[in-house]
Amino acid sequence: MSENTEDIAQNAENAARSLAELVCDLQHRGIEYPLEAYRIYSFLTRCAGEMRTALALLKVSGEVLHNDDEVQRYTESSLTAVQLAGVLGKAYSAVGHLAYNAAPGEQKSAARS
Repeated sequence: MSENTEDIAQNAENAARSLAELVCDLQHRGIEYPLEAYRIYSFLTRCAGEMRTALALLKVSGEVLHNDDEVQRYTESSLTAVQLAGVLGKAYSAVGHLAYNAAPGEQKSAARS
């Protein structure tokens, strides 16, 4: 494995670890205000978009390697990422007004910016 590939694999591992830590924090600590959920939805929507792009790039790499089974798996994964991005976008929009209305005073001013 080249140094470049190792760096890419390390970045993917770090992303997976970060998401696992987020899940653990949500399970054990939860969130206090809807504004926090709104921000989390925002970040996850961004992650889903980045995942969609990463999977598309992996698909291209798979095509270069001429392995039809791998290309099919990447295509299916990419569709899942697109669907996830859509669902998260809808959830983000749905929570927005709740986040603003239920935010404490100092958080409302931050929500406006």
